[in-house]
Amino acid sequence: MWRQLARTWVAAACAATACLLLAGTAGAFGFRDEVGKFAVEFPAEPTLDKQEGSSASGPHVHYTWEVDVDDRHFSITYTEYRTAPVKNYDKNIMGLLAATKGKLVHQARIEQDGIDGREVVTLLPDNAVMRQRLFQVGNRLYQAVYAGPFGTEAKADVETFMTSFRLLK
Repeated sequence: MWRQLARTWVAAACAATACLLLAGTAGAFGFRDEVGKFAVEFPAEPTLDKQEGSSASGPHVHYTWEVDVDDRHFSITYTEYRTAPVKNYDKNIMGLLAATKGKLVHQARIEQDGIDGREVVTLLPDNAVMRQRLFQVGNRLYQAVYAGPFGTEAKADVETFMTSFRLLK
């Protein structure tokens, strides 16, 4: 269920934009993707899902590293476009809300090494929550996504996952 919700968000965010494993701390997997140019600490070993698609911005590929732990979902997706789409986080967020029928709980501007981004918390149907961080760099849109029961979005492993996400140069 969480995987499908997260994938729905990725598709919505892309539409809106258009209109290795190293053992870490106990229970965590330090992960580094040199091709994807990011690093993060997952709560368990992730798997890769690759999907090709097309939007008003043209063809694109979604690369998603993901893991489900109990009734919670953790993923990093980067969508690679042939050319850089116009950066518009507000449209991304509106696409998320429309696709998930969610309600915006919190939105904040964030910055990482001089790259502007957004952190968004959304209340989803069935008392679920999605927390994510978005960064657009050139022709890539990065999304660090957590989905689970409402009230779990600030748990220690979620904080570790979110705050450990880093873009590599």
